[in-house]
Amino acid sequence: MTWIITSTGREYHLSGPGALGAEARVFDIEDIAHHLSLINRFMGATSRPYSVAEHSLLCCDIAARAGASPVLQLAALMHDAHKAYVSELSSPAKIAVDGYGMAGGGVAAWQLFEAEHAKALRASFGLLTVFASHRGFLRNVNLQALAAERRDLTAYDAGRHAPWPMLDGASDAVEAPGWVRLNTARREATTWREWRGAFLLRHSALKAAARERLREALAC
Repeated sequence: MTWIITSTGREYHLSGPGALGAEARVFDIEDIAHHLSLINRFMGATSRPYSVAEHSLLCCDIAARAGASPVLQLAALMHDAHKAYVSELSSPAKIAVDGYGMAGGGVAAWQLFEAEHAKALRASFGLLTVFASHRGFLRNVNLQALAAERRDLTAYDAGRHAPWPMLDGASDAVEAPGWVRLNTARREATTWREWRGAFLLRHSALKAAARERLREALAC
């Protein structure tokens, strides 16, 4: 069995012959928002439940603060949307899984698996071009969010733990945004249903704004 049943009752095929059908991989924003609001970041190793949906909204906020266009904010919101179907795996676990594959003379299996589903989802939502054109910006947004998460939600101690290569590089260290705190009582009291609703509302608003921006550009 290489397929899952989504929250809306769809069958989504992860691999195998069934994945070739026209209806094998239908991406639904309701499924995405629901699943991401229930999937925890850091494999649950946080001081409170912290979902991929909340992380995605934080990335969107960071992009907005940087002056990103509506479609680029939408890409920031949707950068992890494929995890609604392949689930969340911590970066160290991804590296370990790929290492096992390479050690056995194979390929970086997780990287290939995740990339296949991410590309299909982004194509479905018309975001492939923006991801390709703004890869560096979106990576930096994601790292800023990661820095805030490490600061506010994890047990990381710089005096006790090894540096994180993706954040603590000597020449390109990433700082957590000073304007946001993730360990507030308000955030902790927000339910998964509210994060799901916030994700859906943000997606709808950004889609409308992106369409309006395109309409204005075409009218010029």
